[in-house]
Amino acid sequence: MKIYFAPMEGITDGILRQTHRKLFGGVDTYCLPFHKLTQSMTLTAREKRDIDPAENRGLDVLPQALTRNPEHLLAWLDEVSGLGYTRADLNLGCPSPTVTKGGRGSGMLRDPGYLLSFLDYVFSRPLPLGLSVKTRIGYEHPEEWERLLSILADYPFDHVTIHIRTMREQYTASNHPEAFEAAVRAGIAHPVYNGDLRTPADVAGLLSRCPSTEAVMIGRGLLADPSLARQLRGGAKASREELEEWYRLLYDGWNRRFDRVIALGRIKKLMEWPSEGDIRCRRLLRRARDMEECIRAIS
Repeated sequence: MKIYFAPMEGITDGILRQTHRKLFGGVDTYCLPFHKLTQSMTLTAREKRDIDPAENRGLDVLPQALTRNPEHLLAWLDEVSGLGYTRADLNLGCPSPTVTKGGRGSGMLRDPGYLLSFLDYVFSRPLPLGLSVKTRIGYEHPEEWERLLSILADYPFDHVTIHIRTMREQYTASNHPEAFEAAVRAGIAHPVYNGDLRTPADVAGLLSRCPSTEAVMIGRGLLADPSLARQLRGGAKASREELEEWYRLLYDGWNRRFDRVIALGRIKKLMEWPSEGDIRCRRLLRRARDMEECIRAIS
């Protein structure tokens, strides 16, 4: 089974990707935070650094675009190919209101007719590299998935990552694993399961329910437990010493690249995942003034 590390802007940068591979491994592909394509096609400094092959040396990474303009996507694919990449991804899953109000990300799922014309345009000519897509199962209601699935199944995507929630459901407890099963039955190209995989038991439950699963994408689960992919390969759960080294190496890397304030802010944000639900730990993290206090809070 293939494992993708889902992206999170401001956290899963090259420093985190390289540190994760060094300490824990188990991930096949690290997905890059999306490039928000604009009329000028000018990438931000962060986006340029993130996609730089030197930043990702030794890693298998998947660049990702956010756009509703097919011409912008095609131009970006040419640029990505020119950097030496052979695959890229289209984001139809982001539920952020600032994204969806412009009809991008999962906002495009609101208009299946436009999605159909968008994909017709993109695939009407040979692409310079393989294209995959990440999607949610609808905008408002899970019942929208049948129509969306029939559209996505008609195009030669490298793979289709399916986050088993609608845009409206954001990242809440509601999820719909039956939507993934429907995609498998429909013969969609290389479906990738995404949503609420936090532990090896969660993945085992998925495989029990859908044994033909080829790949999973994990985000919050790997942020909470960076050894999760290693465990899924039969390896050990992270020790306390490994976790401390993980946080210290990330802090040092971000401190060198940015500054102490940004590094500490990122570490606190990252530490929120394993402390989810622990009010005392969250309180200690908020008050932490340096890396040592953060380590004591999470320990």
